[in-house]
Amino acid sequence: MSGVSTAHVYHRTLDPNSQDSLARLARQIRPGSRVLDLGAGPGVLGRYLAETLDCAVDGVEYNPVAVAAATSWYRRLECVDLESIVLAECFAGQRYDFIICADILEHLRQPGAVLAQLPGLLAPNGRVLLSVPNAAYAGLIAELLAGDFRYRPEGLLDETHLRFLTRDSLLRLLEEHDLRAVALETTIMDLDRSEFAEQWIEGGWVETLPVEVIRALLDRPEALVYQFIVTAVPADGAGDTLISVPSEAAQAAQAALAVRLAARKPPVITTLTVAIVTHAPDPSVLTAVLERLGRALRHAAERGLLDRARLILVDNGPGSDWRESLRRLLDAADLPATVELLSGQGNVGYGAGHNLAFYRGAGEFHLVLNPDVLLEEDALSEGLAFLVAHPDAGLVAPAVWDGDGRRQYLCKRYPTVLDLALRGFAPAGLRRRFRNRLDRYELRDRIGDAVLWNPPIASGCFMLCRRTALERVGGFRPEYFLYFEDFDLSLRLAEVARLAYVPAVRVIHLGGHAARKGVRHVGLFLRAAVKFFNRYGWRGW
Repeated sequence: MSGVSTAHVYHRTLDPNSQDSLARLARQIRPGSRVLDLGAGPGVLGRYLAETLDCAVDGVEYNPVAVAAATSWYRRLECVDLESIVLAECFAGQRYDFIICADILEHLRQPGAVLAQLPGLLAPNGRVLLSVPNAAYAGLIAELLAGDFRYRPEGLLDETHLRFLTRDSLLRLLEEHDLRAVALETTIMDLDRSEFAEQWIEGGWVETLPVEVIRALLDRPEALVYQFIVTAVPADGAGDTLISVPSEAAQAAQAALAVRLAARKPPVITTLTVAIVTHAPDPSVLTAVLERLGRALRHAAERGLLDRARLILVDNGPGSDWRESLRRLLDAADLPATVELLSGQGNVGYGAGHNLAFYRGAGEFHLVLNPDVLLEEDALSEGLAFLVAHPDAGLVAPAVWDGDGRRQYLCKRYPTVLDLALRGFAPAGLRRRFRNRLDRYELRDRIGDAVLWNPPIASGCFMLCRRTALERVGGFRPEYFLYFEDFDLSLRLAEVARLAYVPAVRVIHLGGHAARKGVRHVGLFLRAAVKFFNRYGWRGW
């Protein structure tokens, strides 16, 4: 690599079970493979591949000191500058199952010239495996904002780095040289363990940055990604292009954002109203719901995310006999909250019942909760932390499973009549024929383990809302009575705030579809659907 001192040899160790980039690259190599290692260094990876995986390994390394240490592990190891070699001539007649560029592209003036040579050296179904540092790491950007750009012996600003790449620029570089990314992994580095740590601890200059800048730095999926690890194939090879940042990286960034914002703010008194509307509930299920709610409230209070809570249970009947039994259930639950039972108004409908609770509640946040939803212990903690960290968010929707542990997809696209008919009333065989359509309706192509902003529809079984957003839209529209009130509320909330699916908020939903509850529920569903489509527009197919 031109212009780089030969005195520096990168000494690394390889633990094949670790999560660093070298180990992740090594785990992708099949035993007995033919491997070309570009930038072999002192042979740490080559030794493991030859000794443990019985691979035939060739390599290129420009540093003669490193070559001397590595040569016994390679079938052929060329001591030459990668920017001056013609690989096809040097390794004439060879085809490789894997070509590895482990932290090497950033040391080259023209990495594209090397990448362009790789497709012709791959065997059928061959792969290029590479790792590069992430120039969009939050600590590096923050240092730039402070007016600094400090080279170091190693790290993201290694003094021998000549090129700096982000996810998008790396993928673009591959595409420009007839390679296509089919898998993307990351290594994650907490800011307080990075070379930028001294600026992020107490007393560092990061404390002077505005909150908006902190949020812009960390509210990105790749904010804490230290390295990208990419598997690439020739552009005309098989496999889907995969460019999204893995969910664990996005979750780490969100956690760091919450911690940093909490450190910047004085303690806040967070108050939450929980509203549950019942109509002849199953006492055993409601008992479990209240017990799990109590656990979640205590968890949030212990973590300083909740100061006061209030539960308002609205008894929609049928009849007046439910009041005493519900009162006994509430007393037995011993919730860490002020508890109020509203009864005697008759069955005013789901939305109107929740409006009664909403206008009697107070505080910053309001939870609409079904009487058949079991909260995971940290569900409220995760939801409240997200809302505190994102003032523009007005509603949090959870990740949902049913009572048998199957994932439910309750966030949705805007429905068509066919979508609703298939999902609610079609026999299983017909639903299978339209599985791709229903999967799209249920956002299965977008719902996963990362935060999804602005799903069009959020389910009403658990809606953790910012009270000011609910006040701006006036709560639920009571004319729906039952069904589609959550669809309607989602669309109206989206006009005044952002909606977010937050997978760290986890619940179990024991409810069923309207068609399984009898003819009366089918009629209520159809009448509500007509009102919804008349208001927002009919889409048949």
